[in-house]
Amino acid sequence: CDAGFCWCDAGWFGIDCSEHAAGREAPRLQQQQRLPSPAARSQLRLYVYDMPSEFTTRNLQWRGAHAAGLSRAIDPASNQSYHNAGSLYAMELALHEWLLDSPLRTADPAQAHLYYVPVYLSSLFMYPIVKYADAPYYGRSARTFDEGGDASEPTQRSQQGTLLLLRALRYIQGAYPFWNASGGADHVWLMLHDEGPCFAPRAIRPSILLTHYGYWAASPRAWGTFDDDHFLRFPGFYRRYLGDDPRTPGACFTRGKDLVISPWKTPTFWLRQLRSTPPAAAERPGLAFFAGDLGFHRLSGYSHDLRQRAHGLFCDPSTTKKSNCTPVAYNKECDCECRPDIPIDCSLWREGVTITAHTRRYHRQLREHQFCLAFPGDGWSSRVLDAVVHGCVPVIIQDESEMFFEGAFEAAQLGLDYADFSLRVREADLASLVRILEAVSAERLASLQRGVLRVRDYFVWKDVYNPDGADRRSLLSAGRPGHDGFLLLVAALEDRALRLLRKRPFQRLNLTSFIP
Repeated sequence: CDAGFCWCDAGWFGIDCSEHAAGREAPRLQQQQRLPSPAARSQLRLYVYDMPSEFTTRNLQWRGAHAAGLSRAIDPASNQSYHNAGSLYAMELALHEWLLDSPLRTADPAQAHLYYVPVYLSSLFMYPIVKYADAPYYGRSARTFDEGGDASEPTQRSQQGTLLLLRALRYIQGAYPFWNASGGADHVWLMLHDEGPCFAPRAIRPSILLTHYGYWAASPRAWGTFDDDHFLRFPGFYRRYLGDDPRTPGACFTRGKDLVISPWKTPTFWLRQLRSTPPAAAERPGLAFFAGDLGFHRLSGYSHDLRQRAHGLFCDPSTTKKSNCTPVAYNKECDCECRPDIPIDCSLWREGVTITAHTRRYHRQLREHQFCLAFPGDGWSSRVLDAVVHGCVPVIIQDESEMFFEGAFEAAQLGLDYADFSLRVREADLASLVRILEAVSAERLASLQRGVLRVRDYFVWKDVYNPDGADRRSLLSAGRPGHDGFLLLVAALEDRALRLLRKRPFQRLNLTSFIP
């Protein structure tokens, strides 16, 4: 292999050179390291489609920078790999590599319970390739950007993403019999972009969608503030590919079928936290914390306007310049540059509440506060993960949305779910936030933090494909050994294979047996 691109030995083929013309089985990296995945106990079997390069490796070739989009990048000088934060959506690469080397993978599709369709959609295709490269460009003979009406279709990158997925579907429908046998219900796709499942083609919606965005509203709206991702902007495109009527759009996410997974974060973010005992909630001096993009100079509607409103109400008056409005890029209703309906007056601040822009003290602040606020961003946000890793109780302020692995803890028979380690506050009750948090008893707060410490290992990806056996062993031993997002994901997929699809029976993983 050279810089991550490999040439297969004679007789071997496939994206990872693991398939052989004579049916021989290639040794897995886990076997060579003598460190099997904790998920190896599962009887679930997945078939991973070997897709044409158009959907995977060609996107790697066109990525422009050696680390772009990747969870595992190759150092050009040493030709060695390292953990990389190449994209918010790098789980596309991480999950594909993990499945290829996983003992759950079967080369015999007849033995599979589920079928995984790898497409590097969000991590590479939608950015940095679409609209930056000359090709591919689907659905048009030329790249034109005419304004107005359907003449502009399909120039949006989300539309290009929809059409790429449809091409992937047409390929597996034509090359394999498995989609038609189930109508796609036993197939698994990733839809990780900001509002990813909202622009999933209608044709793949019978499948299981793994996403970071669990927006289940019966009549969703487009919350993103990038016109390039506005899935309702072109009614004609919506009717042809996404749903029936854009005036009454269908749900983006189906609870119980689809699943929200946590995003990829390199071990440098979480490893130190899992190796230490976080301060008890009662010992934390701060009440509530949020740091991040506060929506200044963004389009109105970013984060449902929640980050902007929270800052305006709960800013620290000793460090904040007050204003009778919040600056925005522009507002279509008033055509102005400041939102007078969101004054920055710090009127509800109290000691112990911190709402701030990005800070270098992020890790420390997460450990110093009892509650950490989880607002949406341009779709989803990683704040629930950030909170639990640091032992902070997440407060979810995002209506009609499931969070990472919501429902999976119960499906895995772990005896708890989100109500046991988080709070939810309705968006309409934002002004009452401090009062709601101050009303939480010390006993309830301690119970919630105990729940946080029980689940936090499942929000990170320790068992990631890793050529460095010593490093992989070190990651797997951090926190509660063997417990991580891959293990919980397998349990959730087991549940769907048995409950929804009524696949041939198998013994489920018992995650409680992993607990020391």
